[in-house]
Amino acid sequence: MIKNLSHISFTTNSLKKVYNFYVKLLGLRIVHEFVNHKTKEVYGYFLSSNNNTYLEFFKSTKKINFNQKNSFRHICFETKDLKKMAKKLKSKKPIITRGKTDNILQFMIKDNEGNLVEFHQRDKKSKF
Repeated sequence: MIKNLSHISFTTNSLKKVYNFYVKLLGLRIVHEFVNHKTKEVYGYFLSSNNNTYLEFFKSTKKINFNQKNSFRHICFETKDLKKMAKKLKSKKPIITRGKTDNILQFMIKDNEGNLVEFHQRDKKSKF
């Protein structure tokens, strides 16, 4: 039986961009670094967003075309204070709206590599 979603895994061209956006800006914690034992080079991060949910990033030596079509749509973080998060991310120009069918407060931005990242907050008007 499935207990919960553990993590979403991404490929990146720059662990520095991942660190700057997800760790420095959003405050996720690195709970594990993937290290090549021979070269001692860090080639990936396992990041905690609390409550046993994680993001995993692996550095690729091949250039990634982030505009290429694939089945990935976005990742979403639930927040306690959406307005505060939007203020923190003001350089990304977030626009708070409500979901069309679930009526959840939300906004979407792109991370430093162009992946869509949603932030949402449930309130009394939200349908779930």
